[in-house]
Amino acid sequence: MIEPVPLPPSTPEPVAKAPSTEPVVLEDLAALIRLPTLFQKLNRVLLLMQANHQFTDDFPLQQLSTVPGDGIREYGLSWSDSDRQLRLFAGITWGTEGHDPIWEVRVELLPPLNPAILRQNGLHRIAAKRAESRFSDWDHFWHDDDVNSHILLGASASCTRFFEEPHPDATAANYLASALYALQASGSLQALLAAIRER
Repeated sequence: MIEPVPLPPSTPEPVAKAPSTEPVVLEDLAALIRLPTLFQKLNRVLLLMQANHQFTDDFPLQQLSTVPGDGIREYGLSWSDSDRQLRLFAGITWGTEGHDPIWEVRVELLPPLNPAILRQNGLHRIAAKRAESRFSDWDHFWHDDDVNSHILLGASASCTRFFEEPHPDATAANYLASALYALQASGSLQALLAAIRER
């Protein structure tokens, strides 16, 4: 009598892996619906900011665009001098690290200028102190000492800090307008521009 011999174990064929993609979740769909409303809200804050503070005719910077941008790391308005050396930004930013969004007004040098020309004499610190002397809000101006950063100084506040206010959007717009006023009225921007042109 012939006894049955078990078949050798078969090796399963490798299953082709599907390309790894992040699944679309309900939060993504909700965000897609809410984004247009969010940008309309941000536009209202920026319009109110401009209504609260208008630059004088002799202000040395011109608005780069009437359309807020870029929507990737920040969403707001920018001004620059005629030589495109200095940039002033006002709006909302969340940066490349994806931190919580903040309302921010900041001053930065545009490449290829090296910010070390202003940092070596502490001009960015002096400009921040001068601007803070005219900043009547509850916040303060900071300065950036990172040698690799083109950002020099600014004022920032987490968006969540305004939620407790009775009118958070109006308060945020006033915060931005106050910071813009402080930079202009203190002469900080004019001093930085003069230092850049003398280099």
